[in-house]
Amino acid sequence: MVTHSPQQQPAHTLVAFLFSRRETLLNKWRTACEADPELPQLASLSRQEFNNLIPLLLEILEQQLLGKTPPDDALLTARLHGQHRWQKALGLAALIRELNHLATLLDQELHLFGQLYPQTNPAALLQAHTCISSLFRQVVLGSISKFDELQRLEASSRAASLQQALDRMNELSRQRGELLRTSSHDLRSGLGIIQGSAQMLSMEDVSPEARSQFQQMLTRNLANVQAMLGQLMDLARLDAGLEPFRIDAFDAAQLLHELVEGAQPLAAEQGIFLRAEGPASLLVETDRTKLYRIAQNLVINALKYTHSGIVSVSWSTENDWRWGFSVQDSGPGLPAGLVGLFHEQLKPTVEMTSVLSADEGAPTPVHPQDESSIPSGPTLDVLSRPGEGVGLQIVKRLCEQIGASLEVESIQGRGTLFRIRLLVHQPS
Repeated sequence: MVTHSPQQQPAHTLVAFLFSRRETLLNKWRTACEADPELPQLASLSRQEFNNLIPLLLEILEQQLLGKTPPDDALLTARLHGQHRWQKALGLAALIRELNHLATLLDQELHLFGQLYPQTNPAALLQAHTCISSLFRQVVLGSISKFDELQRLEASSRAASLQQALDRMNELSRQRGELLRTSSHDLRSGLGIIQGSAQMLSMEDVSPEARSQFQQMLTRNLANVQAMLGQLMDLARLDAGLEPFRIDAFDAAQLLHELVEGAQPLAAEQGIFLRAEGPASLLVETDRTKLYRIAQNLVINALKYTHSGIVSVSWSTENDWRWGFSVQDSGPGLPAGLVGLFHEQLKPTVEMTSVLSADEGAPTPVHPQDESSIPSGPTLDVLSRPGEGVGLQIVKRLCEQIGASLEVESIQGRGTLFRIRLLVHQPS
């Protein structure tokens, strides 16, 4: 049988008492915190999350009451508890309040011990009270120091985020200037051809064959300039937020069928097979006009730059709440390096696996962001597709407005795939 000296006996009895009361103490602590109107966040925590490292702090307290050196550091434990509360969105004032509730309950337990063991030396109780006060000073100090550290890190992160946002705004401004310069160049080129054709048509010694060629050139370039101006106006309206969002219930399969049927003359003129395949009916709720414009831009773009082969439009449901459609062509594909550039600048959302090729397709999992740019300068010249960048910007903006994701895959010399994925029932 183990015996204790008169000085050791009260400490061991108190430690045994506190240990037997630990579960009750923790339950009463939670009840007190949940009754505190200043601590509403704690009610949602599980038992393990709420207690966190407090049982370890109580172990440290017991070791200190016995005059032993605890194996765990109280200050470090308090810092870790403070970090946990920070992660649970608890403020510093709330953390101090919950610790104050715990200290108050420990004082009550000490008072209860004195009542149950009246023979205990008052000096021993005073020493225990001093030990508890000392521990909680360490706990509060550790918690405050951790909160201070986290707040400084958060402030630094906010400053970095603000600088990054400012840099993005400056880059956006620069990209818009590039877009206008590129569009102006394309417009000037088209207008120059129109002017030259008009002058040649005004000459009397032009042969009928040449006159017919100049008339076709004039008509074609007038249509190109008109389309480019329309795209620029559309993009300006989208950027200015002047396009209202209206949810309609309609059959997306019927809409896509109608679009493909309407584009068949252009496909026939280009010598391209244009196919539409998918479920006969697909009822969805989204902005019908914007969805039509997205599909129209992608289909017309595919027909315009596919010189032979086929353009396929398909659609399907993924599950009860998500569906999508895609436009795939057998055209030349995007030039080398431009797939990554479009991923970076148009910010599509692409699955980790490529449909076109597991080796060559390089989709990147990113979500649409409010950034706007298109390839420009020498890179754009490689495309040899005036106005294509503006059209893709329009598709991107429209996708953002209806909450759709844009995915791009392309293999040079084999073709390009654009995929749009969105909710079956678009929320208001």
